Amino acid sequence: MKVFISDLHLGDGSKTDDFHRDEEFLRFLDFVSDEAEELIIVGDLFELWQASLDKVLFKHDKVVKRLLVLREKVKLHYVVGNHDYIPFIRFADLANGICLEYRDNKNKIVAEHGNKYDIFNRYQNPLRSIKWPAGKYFSMLIASLERWVNPNIDTWAAKTADKLDDFLREAAFIKNRVTPASREYLKRGGHFGEFEKAVKKHLSKGSKVVIFGHTHKAQLEQVEGGIYANCGAWVDAVEPTYIACAQNLVTLRQALTHKVIKQVKIE
Repeated sequence: MKVFISDLHLGDGSKTDDFHRDEEFLRFLDFVSDEAEELIIVGDLFELWQASLDKVLFKHDKVVKRLLVLREKVKLHYVVGNHDYIPFIRFADLANGICLEYRDNKNKIVAEHGNKYDIFNRYQNPLRSIKWPAGKYFSMLIASLERWVNPNIDTWAAKTADKLDDFLREAAFIKNRVTPASREYLKRGGHFGEFEKAVKKHLSKGSKVVIFGHTHKAQLEQVEGGIYANCGAWVDAVEPTYIACAQNLVTLRQALTHKVIKQVKIE
């Protein structure tokens, strides 16, 4: 079984840290060690837009150490996201380490974080540029407000962002040339439309399963030509989930109980 997770956003333990599930995640890694052959982290393991790496490693040392030990038993892949782009993008060419995009040719699975299709959160020149995307400035502003005003500012900002969701999605639609059908799908609560062009491109090249992170919204859908899935997230405000691929099934599961939320057959 292959297990895909994303968007833990391990922080530095300050008011900006939105990950407080260390013990639950350690138990999840025990499950992975017993049940899985591969673990693919689909970006944003670390929150490096709001915290320094040394403080993050110190605060969540048990999680980091457990991941390092896990490598001895389970093949571990690390796909770079936007919040952990720097410094890890410099190691994106390591075969068994951090990678820009995960591919499994045997089962025709591709996984990437998805931020490079987001006009607000993509880096302009992968592997070379360190020019910050617009989303990082906003993230840093929220972090400052959390530290000096109220730690719940990020929750309030998320609710405000929901009010702006239509505008942001329209921007993504225009940039990615999303079809009218996917606009309607997205309005019903799905998130395939935000990445439609990229997903279809992967499927046209022979992939059967395309897995993204980034949106923090878990998703599993049969789409034309294959399957689209989103890992969801582990941050405080959401229910942690993961994607599992085993034999000819793709499954969306609740991460703490492993309850199956939805499953789709690979055809």
